Amino acid sequence: MKKNVLLFVICCLLFVPNTHAQEKRHVFKGEGSETFEIKLTDQNALSKSSALIQQSDGLVLKQKTKELPEFILKPIKINLDKPKPFISAYTVWKGKNLDYTLMSLSYRTSKKGKSWSDWKPAVFDGHLEQTSERVISKMEFLDKKVKYIQYKVSLKKELRNVSILDAKLFHYSPGETSRKIQKQIEENANNANKANKAACTKPAVVSRSQWGAIFTNPAATSTVSHLIVHHEFGSNTSSDWAARVRSVQNFHINGNGWSDIGYNFLVDPNGVIYEGRAGGDNAIGAHFCGRNRNTMAVCMLGDYSSVTPTTATQNSVKDILAWKANKEGINPLGSSFHSSVNGSLTHIAGHRDAGCSVCPGNGGYATLGGIRSGVDFLISNGCSGGGTPPSTDITPPTTSISGGAVQTGDFIVNFTDNDNVGVARRYYQVLEKYSSSFLANRRKGFFNENFGQDFGVYDVGAGSWSVANGRLNQSNTTSDNTMWSSYLIQDSGLPYLYEFAAKVNSTTGPRKFGIHIMSSDGTLSQRGNSYLIWFSGEDNKVRIYETVNNALYFRAIADVSLDNNWAKYRVTYSPAYGVIQIWKNNEYLLNWTDGSPISSGVAMSLRTNKTSVTFDDLKVYKFRAGGSAKITAGNSDNNKDLRTATGKIKSMVRDDTGNWSSPGNLDVTMSFGRSFITTSLTKLTLYPNEVTDKATIRWQQPDYGVVHIAAFDLQGKLVAKMPKDYMDKGLSELDITPLTNKLQSGLYMLKLTSGSYLETIRMMKK
Repeated sequence: MKKNVLLFVICCLLFVPNTHAQEKRHVFKGEGSETFEIKLTDQNALSKSSALIQQSDGLVLKQKTKELPEFILKPIKINLDKPKPFISAYTVWKGKNLDYTLMSLSYRTSKKGKSWSDWKPAVFDGHLEQTSERVISKMEFLDKKVKYIQYKVSLKKELRNVSILDAKLFHYSPGETSRKIQKQIEENANNANKANKAACTKPAVVSRSQWGAIFTNPAATSTVSHLIVHHEFGSNTSSDWAARVRSVQNFHINGNGWSDIGYNFLVDPNGVIYEGRAGGDNAIGAHFCGRNRNTMAVCMLGDYSSVTPTTATQNSVKDILAWKANKEGINPLGSSFHSSVNGSLTHIAGHRDAGCSVCPGNGGYATLGGIRSGVDFLISNGCSGGGTPPSTDITPPTTSISGGAVQTGDFIVNFTDNDNVGVARRYYQVLEKYSSSFLANRRKGFFNENFGQDFGVYDVGAGSWSVANGRLNQSNTTSDNTMWSSYLIQDSGLPYLYEFAAKVNSTTGPRKFGIHIMSSDGTLSQRGNSYLIWFSGEDNKVRIYETVNNALYFRAIADVSLDNNWAKYRVTYSPAYGVIQIWKNNEYLLNWTDGSPISSGVAMSLRTNKTSVTFDDLKVYKFRAGGSAKITAGNSDNNKDLRTATGKIKSMVRDDTGNWSSPGNLDVTMSFGRSFITTSLTKLTLYPNEVTDKATIRWQQPDYGVVHIAAFDLQGKLVAKMPKDYMDKGLSELDITPLTNKLQSGLYMLKLTSGSYLETIRMMKK
């Protein structure tokens, strides 16, 4: 074990190179830091371990063990000299194939090394993207009298091929803020409350020299277009908030490896604003998933995962954002392009909107609507008051549809969408009536299943799935990967809205359920290539996983309150930009952006883990750009949106605050007349059948099923084949040019199979 103790030198002079003059930094009474580097290959590093082996490349899991993989480091003595007012402690773990969602960290402390506290859970930091080679825990705040600390790491057995090589343990005492500086900070707070904010001047801010920043070189700058709100993820109480700011800077520099504190400004629960990163108002910070240009970060000190920031905090956040928005001409209610999402981002956004974090917590994120409207109100009134800012926008948008009630073929429908602030996204759905139920053409990317008497044809795997009283039930509590899947062609390149209702019946156990979208194969164990939106009542989290070649990989996580009540869940996905967004009812939960997005899928799938769940109202809508949409119609033609005599068009819209509309609805009656091709086509047909470039086949699909199409030479040898496809019952058409492009000139046999259905025709390739 190697120990490296670094103590701040009292009254040391810190120099800023080149253009900056020598500056003297105030060193606070009791300030100091130390770092311990621990090699987990060292036999003396561990106090205890189970189901783990020490190898040259680190600690690795034993194979076929029933023990819980776990290890405990030997106790560490904290050597800080009279620390004040607290000790911040955090850790950095390095290795291979790490996944912090499958790792749990805990610690215990002692004042004299004899009697110990109970083990307390430590949390891995949610502010930056953890990697498979480096994970960081958030700061824990220890009593200044603590002299010993010990860490325990537990691993889940799903964490395959993992090795943990070393750990760094950091201890920092920020020192006690002097009464003189405390008085200056109090005066700033009083001035902030009394200030004349006419013309949106900058509110009072505690300078870096006042709170005791380590001086650094100026930061690079950029023009600010977006204002990002964070929370610190620390405790919500402190006797010395300036000391907390010093701790944040220490954590960002030593733990995260940044050059300075990541935020531009920080706000404590008393409403005091602290200057953050050096370099001026436009300093490029380190806070937004590596895409920090054109942003300004404001961090609310405290943990707002479930509680609401104080009114004083919210008011100061509004003040600092109103000043900056007014200065830069930023519309606080608007949105525009930002590279963090490779698309449109609201001008006042939360850290989680970049997709790599749960910050600023559900409690903090819920205030953003009120902060936006409050900033807009301040700017509109010259930042001089003049009334009470409007409350958080809770007014949902509305949508309605108009068009002719009777149609004979393709037709246009018109949508009217309204909101008190602004409509952000628009979706529509085309439904077809079969007997007494409305379903949808899954080949066209629409889906609707209310689990009525005309229950569709689906793939069912593990689990006990049944339909009763118009709902889908999964009652098996032993299977950890149940499966209910439907084919659904998702290849439009435009955003999709997935919506379902669910109620967890289990009161114990994992209480996990979710949905795979954009799946390449809904029958495989991990659904091939897909995204899994996964809700867990066990720890009240929602996670995004990506499956690649039928292997599951964790991508993002957020808090969510889950119980045994019905809730509506919504997921939107943009294949063009890779952006996934998740809601429970109207509560926005999580955003993640895939840098290499899945562009198409042929299935979606419900899934549970040892949990009884009831599902209902499973729907998929497609994106529409504006106020109208063309609906294609034709009876028994799989390439049409609407194929039945009776149909519905539905609409859903969302506003900037995250409120969703009630569905708009238009009933449609079709008068198709006689369709010659539908009634006369009985055989598989290829045209043209002297294939040069483009080739298309048509046939009457007898029932829903997987379709396989292949070309054979005249000796029966397989020459080329199409990827498997899915078709509903009825007239079907498919472009097979990808297959014919693989063929040399000559005569071939083209074979189509779907279940027991088989047709073969001759094909000439020129």
